[in-house]
Parts: sequence; structure tokens; C-alpha cells
Amino acid sequence: MEIALLLFLVIDPFGNLPFVLAVLRKLDAAAYRRAVAREVILAFLVLLFFAVAGDAVLGYFQIDQASLRISGGIILFIISLKMIFQTSAAIFSDHYADDPVLVPIAIPAIAGPAAITTLIILRDQQQAGLLEIVLSLLAVLVLTAAVFLAGPRLQGLLGKRGIDAMEKFMGLILNMVAVNMVLQGVRGIL
Repeated sequence: MEIALLLFLVIDPFGNLPFVLAVLRKLDAAAYRRAVAREVILAFLVLLFFAVAGDAVLGYFQIDQASLRISGGIILFIISLKMIFQTSAAIFSDHYADDPVLVPIAIPAIAGPAAITTLIILRDQQQAGLLEIVLSLLAVLVLTAAVFLAGPRLQGLLGKRGIDAMEKFMGLILNMVAVNMVLQGVRGIL
């Protein structure tokens, strides 16, 4: 449950919702659903690769756990600040095709540096087995897909301000997680 909550905060479906709605705004309802399903599946495959091969990537580049914690914490901290003071659309401000494949929704909105780093840290620390991480990741991505699919209705219900407020709140929580990761990394060095 703790792993799923952390991944949910890092992937931040509510924070990414305005961005997803903006990128896919020209699609009809059926094409929107297909695009969301495709992007979530692609993000899952990318994140699964890093959950399985993250240790090998760390070993190849000779990156130790403390360095990963500090760099991951810094990335999360920067993203959390942007979530608090900007919107997801401003974070990923590049313009893409009407129905993008892989970029920018699957990568970097869902499977971004923070999510990849978090998965590598979780595997490197051996806090949980691969099966627990994969099941948590699946649960989070199913919830992410549900949020994105309900996006047009949620935006109508909550309004832009409601969705923005939810993103700011999740940014605050992610900010605390980021500071904790950096502190753990510094403790590891000391």
C-alpha cells in the first residue's frame, strides 16, 4: 500500500489531467479512450523495464544508492515545486501532434524521471519484492487510466480551479517525500 501511494503521488494523475486533456483535446470520445489506454500501457512497459532492470542500469553506470536517493529527491523536489507554482501543461509546454504516441503522455508525464527513479530506488533498497512493486504499479496505472478517462467529466464537475487545487495539494505532499529522499541519501553518505 505504501509503495502504491508513493507511485500514485509521483505519477500524479490529477496533476497530469489538465495536460492530458489539453494534448488530446481534438480527439472524439472513442479516440480519446483509445489514446489514454495506449499511453498508460506504454508507460507501464517503460516503468516495468526500470523496475526489472533498474539494478543493472545502476551497476552499469556505477551509481550508488545514496547518489540515486539524492538525485531522485532533487528531481522530485523540482517537479513538486513546479506542481505547486505552475500547472502540468506549463511543465510539459512543448507542442505535439493531436494524437501523440509515447511522447509526451506516456513519457515523461506518466513514466517520467521521478517515477523511474522511484522504482529504481524501491528495487535497490529491497523494500519490496518485484511482484509487490509490479502489482502496486499496475494498481496505480489502472487508477491513472480511470482518472484520465473520467477527465472530461471531472473537469466539468470540479472546474479548472478544482483540478488545479488538487494538483497543488499533491505537489505539497510530493515535496515532503522529495526532501525525505534527499535526507536519507545524505544519511547514507555520512
